[in-house]
Amino acid sequence: MDWLHPIREVFDFGLPFLESVPVIRAGVGFVLMFFLPGFCWTLVFFRQVGILERVALSFGLSIALVTLSILSLSRLFGISINGLNSVLIILVISVIPLAIYYFLRLRRRRKEIIETESLSCLM
Repeated sequence: MDWLHPIREVFDFGLPFLESVPVIRAGVGFVLMFFLPGFCWTLVFFRQVGILERVALSFGLSIALVTLSILSLSRLFGISINGLNSVLIILVISVIPLAIYYFLRLRRRRKEIIETESLSCLM
């Protein structure tokens, strides 16, 4: 029993329909590989970009990030490249920027609330 066994069981229990419907599997794989990680990182790095530019940047950034992260983790830590490991790596490199984005957004809102409260106290 390895450390991925519980995660493997969740994937085996929750996603068996992906094996029987290859169109859905291809669509989910396309979004995970070519769009999601890049879009998440553009939220952090490019704040003043429109939606069309964000989508275009996300494709290029996703291809670079996913390829480099999977290959570097394979070479540095000896992680085998298979479907489950690839999905887990993609999800991790997608969740990290979302956490950073929401943390920065929360901090910005708290700062605005403090500024409005201090302005209302002055009046």
